[in-house]
Amino acid sequence: MRLLVDVAAPTVFMCGIFYFGYSAIIGATGYRTLDVLRAEVDERAAEVRALSDKRRRLEIVARQLNPKSLDPDLVDEKIRTVLGYVDENDVVVPRDQFEEILSEAGGQRDL
Repeated sequence: MRLLVDVAAPTVFMCGIFYFGYSAIIGATGYRTLDVLRAEVDERAAEVRALSDKRRRLEIVARQLNPKSLDPDLVDEKIRTVLGYVDENDVVVPRDQFEEILSEAGGQRDL
């Protein structure tokens, strides 16, 4: 009986402390999991902010597309984008030439 009190009780007590300590730090509801969840919450919050900004921009465009208050510039832009129309007074610069012009202009700025 003395052996049970002297050896077994402290051993069981230490195993309990180890188990609960491990669970508190590494377990499914421990501090490491809390850090992972906090990082995920921050990530999701950034996504929500980005989607909110996108929604605000789309709402502005939707308001401008209201038949009662059509913005002629917006209509013109949409027609040109969707249908590929070009006005006879427009100057069209191919993308490769445009990029070449930009790179040359950037090189001259460094001087």
